[in-house]
Amino acid sequence: MLKPCLPRRSLGAVLAVLWGVLGSGCSGVGPSAEPPGLDLVLGEDLVEVPRGALSAEHAELRSKVGGVGDGERSFYLAIRRSELSQRWFWSATLRHFFPDGADSAMPRFLRTEVIRMREYNGRLFFLDARDGRVLGGNEKPDIPLEAYSIVTDYAPFNRLPGSDQYVLIDPVAGLGRLGVVGDRNFAGASFEMEHRFAQRFRRFSQGVMFEEVFAGRLSIPVDRDMYAEYSLTRFVGTVVVSLSRYQEGVGYTRTPPPERPYYFINTGRLVPTTGERQREVVKWNIHRGMQPIRWYVTRNLLELKKDPRYQDLDLLGAIERGIESWNEAFGFPVFEALLADESMDFGEHDKNFAVFDPYIENLGAFADMDENPNTGELRRAIFVFGAGKLAQADRLFSDDASARAPVAAPAARLPRPRLTWGGPAKEAYCEQEGADDFASGGLGGLTDEDRVALGSLSRKEKMERYVTRLAMHEIGHTLGLAHNLAGSLAYDGTPATPRTSSVMDHTHDLDAIHVLRPGPFDVEAVRYLYGLSPDLPTGLFCSEPNRDPAGRNPKCRSKDRFNDPLTRFYIPQVREALARFLRGEGRDPFFDLLLAGPEDFVRGGTEEEQVRAYDLLMEQLRPPLQVPAGQGAAYVARVNAMALQVLEGFYFDELSPYYDPFPNPPPATPAYTQAVLADVKGILLDADGLRDFATRRRMVEVLKAHQTLTAYGVLRDTHAELTARLPQLSGETRLGTLELIERIEVANSPYFR
Repeated sequence: MLKPCLPRRSLGAVLAVLWGVLGSGCSGVGPSAEPPGLDLVLGEDLVEVPRGALSAEHAELRSKVGGVGDGERSFYLAIRRSELSQRWFWSATLRHFFPDGADSAMPRFLRTEVIRMREYNGRLFFLDARDGRVLGGNEKPDIPLEAYSIVTDYAPFNRLPGSDQYVLIDPVAGLGRLGVVGDRNFAGASFEMEHRFAQRFRRFSQGVMFEEVFAGRLSIPVDRDMYAEYSLTRFVGTVVVSLSRYQEGVGYTRTPPPERPYYFINTGRLVPTTGERQREVVKWNIHRGMQPIRWYVTRNLLELKKDPRYQDLDLLGAIERGIESWNEAFGFPVFEALLADESMDFGEHDKNFAVFDPYIENLGAFADMDENPNTGELRRAIFVFGAGKLAQADRLFSDDASARAPVAAPAARLPRPRLTWGGPAKEAYCEQEGADDFASGGLGGLTDEDRVALGSLSRKEKMERYVTRLAMHEIGHTLGLAHNLAGSLAYDGTPATPRTSSVMDHTHDLDAIHVLRPGPFDVEAVRYLYGLSPDLPTGLFCSEPNRDPAGRNPKCRSKDRFNDPLTRFYIPQVREALARFLRGEGRDPFFDLLLAGPEDFVRGGTEEEQVRAYDLLMEQLRPPLQVPAGQGAAYVARVNAMALQVLEGFYFDELSPYYDPFPNPPPATPAYTQAVLADVKGILLDADGLRDFATRRRMVEVLKAHQTLTAYGVLRDTHAELTARLPQLSGETRLGTLELIERIEVANSPYFR
């Protein structure tokens, strides 16, 4: 059973709330009264100094973001002057950002900086103190990251014994580090701050933390008018800020990145006089004899016991098994899972959290880590999983077969803004979007072995295993492991082989429930990374194309199956899904995602795989078309539309970065070229009498896009044949053919661009 966490003794008074305003024009919202005196003894390096009561306006904002505390008061921060020159960690975590949809109200690690502090011109500057910041090989510049106005006229503090040894600042009256970033649609956007205040000053073992509550609006550039709705939206949120003494783990050893991207690596630091950047793998300070690293599961998971769908499930135990399963890979206790007590909050900087997001719209999961930017040593981590994951599992593993029918993938939404904190956005190390989960297509494509395996497990077992594998995957990322999308290639479909060699794969749901512990690849990977073995992992590996120098492999895909995914996974599913669509039985909501697998093999497979994958896509579409009995014009129209989708996808659609390593158009290998040109020529010439002119016109453009002498020859041949047909044609058929001939002449004048 999951071990409860005993409440810890508070190390300092939990006080609330400090207001602060960025800029001017926000008068009348400050503390309502100055306390006559302070019952405070100075002694710590970082001291909370109470101010007056919170303004009514800020108290209202505090209630909107769920602020808590012992009283509605604000505070200054006093810092001992003798410690300003020491190095500190300065970190921020986005606790939540509303309205819902901007960051799904889920925590994000924004950034950790290494700083020193210095007084200058009435301000306290936070200066970049990261290793490697040098100019000309011998000069270390003072790069300011933030500046706070120094408070000199607060009489209750000035009267305290020893106050002259401290510098007093308002911790939310700096220049401001909150910004907004999204995709290119938010280029040039800014976040206009309206109100800021601080609350919940707390001490932890390495330093102090407090929450900065803010409200503001987005300013969208005029050329982004389709996203102007965000300019009318007021965003509120909370950032947890911490200051803690800089330290490196005793005995921590840095690991340089290997040639293959098995692991996550940090941004690195400049090596003086070389101009080179030294980077290390991101990892914990794990060693024999250590105290296990604790993971706290947020207590809101217990609320699921009120839901009849989950009453019989031991979800806490499932998460515990996923977290602590990694201990077996090390051979000694590394992780320990506990249920968070009611006083804990996932914004705390000295703890690691498994956060359950109760919003059903959240179909994803992600892991994130906060590391020492100098060394890559992990300081803390989180993984987040949403209620939508459980709802999906409930649908997939329902005892009622009709409930497992595929449902539509989430509708596309406008890009959402994300918050930054001083500089470029820090991306989460692993982020599984909801669409990834839907890409598995439910439980379609069942083999006989699948039916036997599913029947041998109860719904409870399948649901709990699903959650356990999810936890294993995300915890694996926090150990430093990148994705290994080749894990599924270990499975040959028989009970004697594992469903995957790596829990770091994005495993198909049919296989995920059989993954009970980290795979052999994972064990080799962590044992090398943490110095328990001198050997890098030897099993099959492939990662995302933008990380792997080996480039994109068509077998390196999320949610595929088997050692031969083209033959055993894609061919039977695509063939049946396409037949259903052509018969008018509806378009499978996952069909486009399913087509992407064979398309990858056309682009990047062996010569034989290219032809097999292309034939799979076109076998029910190419001329001469055989129209099934009982089908008519609607069937033909769907065939032509699908033929266009397939061919246009190769030659005209703008490719996403996901496909960058594959050439566009597909490679001109002889067998593939012969097959595609034969199909295009047959459609252009209407060899079966079933092709409309819109489809035929597009074939001229396909041949033009080929830019080969062979395709040029096909254009000349079709021009000659169509011209020869003209005397036998009349009406619209003749006019359409004349227009085709003119298009071919334009395409050939000249042919090569």
